[in-house]
Amino acid sequence: MISTINVFGKELPLYGLFCTLGMIVAALVGMLICRKRKIPIFDLVASAVYVFIGAMIGAKLLFLIVSLKTIIEYNIPFIDVMRGGFVFYGGLIGGALGLFIYVKQYKLKLSEFLDVYAVCLPLGHALGRVGCFFGGCCYGIPHDSPISVVYTESAGITPLNTPLLPVQLIEAAVLFIFFVIMLILFLKTELRVLPAIYMFMYTVARFVLEFFRGDKERGGVLGISTSQIISLIIIVALAIYLTIQFKKKKRVAD
Repeated sequence: MISTINVFGKELPLYGLFCTLGMIVAALVGMLICRKRKIPIFDLVASAVYVFIGAMIGAKLLFLIVSLKTIIEYNIPFIDVMRGGFVFYGGLIGGALGLFIYVKQYKLKLSEFLDVYAVCLPLGHALGRVGCFFGGCCYGIPHDSPISVVYTESAGITPLNTPLLPVQLIEAAVLFIFFVIMLILFLKTELRVLPAIYMFMYTVARFVLEFFRGDKERGGVLGISTSQIISLIIIVALAIYLTIQFKKKKRVAD
């Protein structure tokens, strides 16, 4: 399993490369579709800066919160902690807060931006999960089969020389399917609940995929992980929200 690639004589980590690629590709897609919601490209790019800063802070903070015990127990070097280790839900909350700050600061319409981000997010996230695969983080349960992957080196505490389920690539494939669904809904319908639809699909998928994750150091309660607890809370809240919204739309149509 390779973790770096040689570019012009320099070794670049594939984890960071795919995460960066994810942000770039998601941004390009966002710029191509933002006009459907009448969002100037400048505002989309500027809001992305706020989102990026908020997401990085939120993802790292939640990672530190749920992994502090493991970091101390395994004495993981500070540089490795800062270089890797992010929690998606923390990034989601931080990124949403960054977007909220931007639209309020410039008195823009939040819903228009959320629709665009709902399309771009799963694509960028999918490429980020590919980066996780090469980096060895978010690894799967022990699983000996033709699709298994074996890590021989790791910056964290990934089990070495052990066949593992490549759950990162499975999640990446699921996220890409979500991207296609969201893009079709965005282009072909006038639905105004796209962020809720995406989050409902993702949280259900994430809850299931968590059972196949092997990195138990992320914390949990009663046999379910921190991410599963967050997923359950979001699933219930979104189910209620979507039910109310579709009932409203049905009443208007009637």
